[in-house]
Amino acid sequence: MKGLFARATHSFFTRILLVEIATILAACVVLPMLARSVLESSVAAIEDDMLTQQAGLVAAHVHPMADGWHVTLPTGQVPIYASGYDGRAYALVDGQGRVLDASAFALPATWPSAFRKGLITRFSQGPMVGLSTPLPAPQSQLRVIVTQDQARPGAVVDDVVRRFLSRYLVLLVGLLVLMPVANVAMLWPLLRRLRHTASEAAQLNPQIPGARLDPRGLPAETVALVAAINDLLRRVDAALRLQEEFAGNVAHELRNPLATMRIEVAKLADDETREVLAHEIERIAHVLAQLRDLASLENAARVSMAPVDLAYLVIAIVAEMTPAVLAGGRSIAVVGAEAPIMVPGNRGLLTMALTNLIDNAQLHTPPGTTIEVELNPAGSVSIADDGPGIIEADQSKLASRFWRADHRRSDGAGLGLSIVQRIAAVHHGRLIIAKAAQGGACFTLALQP
Repeated sequence: MKGLFARATHSFFTRILLVEIATILAACVVLPMLARSVLESSVAAIEDDMLTQQAGLVAAHVHPMADGWHVTLPTGQVPIYASGYDGRAYALVDGQGRVLDASAFALPATWPSAFRKGLITRFSQGPMVGLSTPLPAPQSQLRVIVTQDQARPGAVVDDVVRRFLSRYLVLLVGLLVLMPVANVAMLWPLLRRLRHTASEAAQLNPQIPGARLDPRGLPAETVALVAAINDLLRRVDAALRLQEEFAGNVAHELRNPLATMRIEVAKLADDETREVLAHEIERIAHVLAQLRDLASLENAARVSMAPVDLAYLVIAIVAEMTPAVLAGGRSIAVVGAEAPIMVPGNRGLLTMALTNLIDNAQLHTPPGTTIEVELNPAGSVSIADDGPGIIEADQSKLASRFWRADHRRSDGAGLGLSIVQRIAAVHHGRLIIAKAAQGGACFTLALQP
């Protein structure tokens, strides 16, 4: 589980979502608490102002009468304290806490047991909030107490707070949830483009000239990376061109000396020595021919493709190579060439590839072997034999340049299959190496029909 989480957090997209989820959870907890705190402090200030105004109004209408001190409110204020709908009440008390006058809904039980002399006192008990204020001299021994029952219908401040918070929380959560949704909507096309670019990079063959990644539509942060990859591909192109030029120059420069060696070896009187040297000269000539083919691939890869009848091409190649195959004590047959098989390709390159595969089958099989060239309507050619076959561990190495499974029986420098693989890549195909049904080796040049 820990490893899965570690792999998930390597994703830039996942990290953004995790940060946003953490932010949303924190905001859902902290913001309502802050909003409630601000609202409650605002409500407390409003209540305090309201109670102060009420206390001042009552204190302004305290008058002495024959039976003591009384509150005589203006006619418009009397109904407010008479109905109890608003939850408001007042009382006039003396220094000993005795009630001298009070409205109908005054509740002394909700008051503090004592008030600090000469000071304004605020108090609350359950839904009841109140304020006690002393009268100015010479009535400073008297005190006005005003209260507000927040549970009464007329007191709407708490209802406003509750309703505001409930609606605010719904809106807040909705807006916070929209954040990752909006980010996904914005980031998903960019991530999809990145995945497409990664897929393009995985399919790039650096041996195909001009292979580049398209930076269009990518985030600005990744454009520099794509530019660096394209620059690397350009350097690879340049290195390959130098390599192909070198191979071509070597093949060209050695051709004339090799011809001279053939003439001189033919003059030798010792038959055994002449045969050994002639064999070695032919091996060198074979390597030079492959170097020449390898050098020609750079320019040939740039040649535009055209429809090629693979069946006709195979028949022509096999017909040309049959005398040499039979002379070596082997037999060769073509299967599946009854109908045309059209593929887009370069005739010269395909001829070079198929010739190398058939030649490879001759070089690595003993006399008496049967070579079978089979065509598939899907656009592939398989060259199989019933020879000794290939060790499974060697199959992935066979197309590597200069690698040979058998140093005694060689195509020269291990270039033949490398050339075929390069030609397959130029045609957006592949070279498949497997075990033949009859027990030998099977090399399949798979092309796109």
